[in-house]
Amino acid sequence: MNDPFRFIVMRPRSDRRGFALIAVLVVMVVLGLIGGAALKLTAGDQKVTRLFADANQADAAAAAGLEHAISVFQSDGTFPFTAAINGYSYTATRTVDLFDYNSDSVADTVYLASDGTYNEAGDGHIVYILESTATKGSFKAVQRIRVSKRTLTIQAPAALTSNASATLQGNITIDGRNHTVNGTLDSDNGNTGACDENKPAVTMTDSTNVVDANGSVNLDGHSDYASGDPPYTNTDEGIIYVTPEDVLGLEPGDLDSAAQDAATYVAPDTLSGLVYVNGDYGAGEAGGNVVNGTGILIVHNPLYNPREHDPADPLYDAAKVSDPRYAPANLGNINGGTFHGLIIADKIDKINGTIDVIGSVVSLSEIDVTIVGAGTARVLYSCSALTQAANSSPLPPARLAWSAD
Repeated sequence: MNDPFRFIVMRPRSDRRGFALIAVLVVMVVLGLIGGAALKLTAGDQKVTRLFADANQADAAAAAGLEHAISVFQSDGTFPFTAAINGYSYTATRTVDLFDYNSDSVADTVYLASDGTYNEAGDGHIVYILESTATKGSFKAVQRIRVSKRTLTIQAPAALTSNASATLQGNITIDGRNHTVNGTLDSDNGNTGACDENKPAVTMTDSTNVVDANGSVNLDGHSDYASGDPPYTNTDEGIIYVTPEDVLGLEPGDLDSAAQDAATYVAPDTLSGLVYVNGDYGAGEAGGNVVNGTGILIVHNPLYNPREHDPADPLYDAAKVSDPRYAPANLGNINGGTFHGLIIADKIDKINGTIDVIGSVVSLSEIDVTIVGAGTARVLYSCSALTQAANSSPLPPARLAWSAD
């Protein structure tokens, strides 16, 4: 039976569609807000990343400027100077380092002594502060370093020093008496003066080494060494030369920055200063068959260690002996020129022409030295020439302390 009070209420379908539309709009608004926030966050992150990158680039530009300043300082260049790199300009300055040693409110110039200590008494070289300031727009970075010159002192044991035996043939003169830079015998025979001294003609670093002098070889020296066998030769087992730094009294790696690739090095007509070639040198190799100039010539493979090639040494390494990467760099096929200063080579083979070396020669190799005087070859010890070579061969400056803003 029908209930007269029962009603059925039907909602219009259009009302349900309206509710769904509102819900979709709300969701779209929420998603839009989230998307906008995400875009803002992304833009912010990008801005922070860009600012961080620009700041890092400013630091890198300042560091590049500091390295440039060190190079200019080493070559006695002019300060201040301005340059640019990657869109950043940098200015480098040099000032004397000062310190109030006596607590009297008076700043004194700081000096670096040869023993590595600082002082105000003028013992050593002045310490300088190099500063590099890099800028681009609102970005700025500053880096500083304290530096000082370093003095190179060459102490050569003989006119010719070898880690191995020496074979000398033909018209060769090796003279350990002190000579002038012109190659003439020192007039006072090395008995007076700050740079007057005499050495053996040949010093060997191992008592098992011998000097085989044939033909017209002339070994000469001071009477102190006349009793050697042959005369004017000497053995000093206290000498341990493994690297060029050992010869020059430097720390390991001090000369790394000076090494030049033998594969691309082109020698000038006249060598000057410190020339370090990391491979063979001579006719058909880096350089030519004539050696002229003043300074220090180094022919050295940084991977080569003479002790690793000596079967009698505890460090002997047969694998490295057979690996060409570890072979000694050879100075050979030199047949002319006049060189004032110091020559250091891993191996010396076939210096066979008319050549004068006024100063000293050192061979690091355990491989025998071979000098054949097809013309007239002379190796004349000269303290003055070695001093001149040291003065013309600036070392990288001592880096003492670094800071950045």
